[in-house]
Amino acid sequence: MTSRKDRALNLLIFALALLEALYLLGAFRLAGLFPVIGADFRALYAAAQAARENGFAAIYDPDRTFPYQEALCRMAGSEAPCMFIPMVFLPAFVLLALPLTALPPAMAFATWSGISLLLALLALRPFLRAFPGPERHKLLAVMLLSYPSLMNLLWGQVNAWLLLGLARFQIHREARADLRSGLWLGWLLLKPQTLILLLPGLALAGQWAALAGFGVSACLILALSLGLSGPQGLWEWWGWISGFARPHPALAPAVVGAETMMNWRALGVWLQGTLPAWILWPGIGAAMILTAIPVLIAWRKAGKKEAWEDDRLMLATWTATFTTSWHAHPHTAMILMPSLLRAIHGEMIPRGLWLSWSLIPATLPFLVILLDALRVPLPEGGVVSFLAGRIYMILHLVLYGWAIRPFFSGGRHP
Repeated sequence: MTSRKDRALNLLIFALALLEALYLLGAFRLAGLFPVIGADFRALYAAAQAARENGFAAIYDPDRTFPYQEALCRMAGSEAPCMFIPMVFLPAFVLLALPLTALPPAMAFATWSGISLLLALLALRPFLRAFPGPERHKLLAVMLLSYPSLMNLLWGQVNAWLLLGLARFQIHREARADLRSGLWLGWLLLKPQTLILLLPGLALAGQWAALAGFGVSACLILALSLGLSGPQGLWEWWGWISGFARPHPALAPAVVGAETMMNWRALGVWLQGTLPAWILWPGIGAAMILTAIPVLIAWRKAGKKEAWEDDRLMLATWTATFTTSWHAHPHTAMILMPSLLRAIHGEMIPRGLWLSWSLIPATLPFLVILLDALRVPLPEGGVVSFLAGRIYMILHLVLYGWAIRPFFSGGRHP
């Protein structure tokens, strides 16, 4: 028989699915496609249009890409706002959107969204096989309704591609297919900041075959990018990437959105003005280092054999990465899903913890709508994103502590 808790969860899943569908329809109706909905896809689609018309050297030039973005924004109305979003992906990844430029923009966005859903299903399927049928469907629904999945769909983000690459890395890793697993890591160059702890961890654990596989795929992606845009294009790409870490004259602060991230940097931005900068930012830097060091020690402790067997290590690696990375928005947390599913199956984390990760942030948009309807004073703009970033930072630190603790408990970790 179904327990009362399971019935309550089923009801919550149904209600959340309905609310999220209404939320997306309402956002589309009120804000229109591309000024807000699909804004990140707008940047990718416009870059692909510029590449098709002017060559790949143009994709990082605001003068050549922003007119395409403005034309997309104007589909929502002649007065629709249009904040410039630069192309921050390597030229090789812009090829993903190039075929979509043959479609009308709205159809291209719908196709991109459908592809993202399909990629997420393909990525999660091997990890869901370990569960019985009814539980498998419930876990899939919870993952697809989570806040990272919703925001990935809302913004037209690329995280489903990252999720697939990481999922295949972990599957081949478990099968001891070292070189093949590393080859899949090349997909993470879509967002290179996701590799800041994994690559050093693999090196500390002596996983040279996996690193060689990554080296092969990385060289192929970089060579293709170099061939498409030339050295100047790669240099301009690096300028935008570094611009997301430090102020860039063509970047509006809202595009970077540092205050809405799920990392120590966001906490530093939030606390600015309450502490002197010479105390605040060295403190933030120290917190980043102290978060990163234990997981690197854990990789070293695990060694080659255990690094391939312990799902805790991957859970610790990703939660630490999200917290220490200088650029980490909540939608990127999609790539934590394979590790969460392994942790759920192995009963490594309490049920309430993974449900909190999946469901609590997902309710924020509707909570803010309710508070606004009740005339509760709220800060202007970005409340949902700001709260989601704070919640995920806390949850990831809790998950990190839960995952990393056995490596330092003195005995063999389960």
